Amino acid sequence: MSETIRTACHGCRQVTQFRDQEGAVRPMIIAGSGTVWVDRSPGGMVEESCPLCGEGEDPGWIPGFVPPV
Repeated sequence: MSETIRTACHGCRQVTQFRDQEGAVRPMIIAGSGTVWVDRSPGGMVEESCPLCGEGEDPGWIPGFVPPV
């Protein structure tokens, strides 16, 4: 059985932080939704399909393993 390897899309992913059991604060990557916010005019943000994964079958993810930044 072949395991599908994928990573969170770097175009629409979100990064947050969490505190581990030792009390250290570490980054945590959250997969995106396949959409990004784009500033089209002053004060005019619009939501568009992510150029990296928005047209894929699994928005928010891309094939292949890329270590988190």
